[in-house]
Amino acid sequence: MRDLERDVGYGITDTWDEMPVDMPGAPATDDTELGRRMTKFTTRVRQNTDEIYMRLDDEQSERQLMAGRLNMLYKDRRTHARTARLIEAEARMS
Repeated sequence: MRDLERDVGYGITDTWDEMPVDMPGAPATDDTELGRRMTKFTTRVRQNTDEIYMRLDDEQSERQLMAGRLNMLYKDRRTHARTARLIEAEARMS
């Protein structure tokens, strides 16, 4: 292993170790292995993204359903109030 130093200016020295190509214990990765890892990574990212979008769609659908119910109740509030007055009037008459 060889240390490399380079003066980058302003009194700053850039230092790093150069790793030998045939270092024992270094992971042997070739183009096939790298391609396989990239394919796994891409697949995992797509699956996670699809799952996130599914959850967002489900949540949005649930909100739309609740908003529809609330609008229906808001529109029917006068009818409900009238029905309540009729029931109270009938109760008083009996």
